[in-house]
Amino acid sequence: MTCVQGGRIRSRIGDTPKVPDLSCTIVVSGELGDRFDGVFADLALTHDAGTTRLSGGLADQAELQGVLSQLFGLGLEIVSVSTHPGEMPGG
Repeated sequence: MTCVQGGRIRSRIGDTPKVPDLSCTIVVSGELGDRFDGVFADLALTHDAGTTRLSGGLADQAELQGVLSQLFGLGLEIVSVSTHPGEMPGG
C-alpha cells in the first residue's frame, strides 16, 4: 500500500492496523508437566486423555506465531489450533 504525502509517495508497508486480542486454544499430544505452566505466553495448561490444552488470550498473531514456534522447537505434535479475534476467554 502506498500513500502520497507532500508530492512524495511513501510506502505504508509496516504500518499495522490495531489487531484485536485473540482468544486462543492450542492442543498438543502428550501431557506437559507443571514446569511448563506460564511458559507459553501465560496460556493456561490443562490435561485430558494424553493431550495438553493451552488456552487464554494473546496480544496478536505475532504472539501466536511465537508460541507455535516454541511448541515446534520442543518437537511437540500440534493436534489443533483455534483462535477467535476480539474474544477473550470466559467471555
